Parts: sequence; C-alpha cells; structure tokens
Amino acid sequence: MKTRKVTPESYVKSNVDATVNVNSSAIETADYEYGTEALTLTFTNGSRYKYSRVPRFLFHGLQEAASKGKFINNYVIHSYGYKAV
Repeated sequence: MKTRKVTPESYVKSNVDATVNVNSSAIETADYEYGTEALTLTFTNGSRYKYSRVPRFLFHGLQEAASKGKFINNYVIHSYGYKAV
C-alpha cells in the first residue's frame, strides 16, 4: 500500500465565510474569510480591523469559546498583523 504525505498545501480550503456574534463590551462581530484566512473584527464604536493570516483552527476555537471577547484578546489582538478597514 502506498502512503501519501499530507502537506499544508494539500488541504482543501473552503470559500465559505462565517460570522460570530461576540457580545462583548468592545467587540460586536468577528467575520472570517476562509479563502484568505482574514478575520475582521467590528468594534462597538464602529471601527473595523482586518487581521491577516489567522489560521482556520483559531477561528474554530473562537466559535467554541465560552468568552469570545477574552479569546480574541488572548489569541488575536496582539498576535496577528492588522489594518483598519
């Protein structure tokens, strides 16, 4: 039997986007683009920031987190490059 080495390039990426309602005092929503691995956070003051190269597993963790605001503060805000949108 021949075995095939699985590399990150062989993973199939979905183009389906997803939104999570964060319900924190500072952040309203988190929008994830699977195709580009971009996470856009919309803050309660109306500002929006797009974080780049956020792994899919991190967004899945955000979806499952009991406190989404704490999760974002702990794993996203200071860990990934971003720009205002």
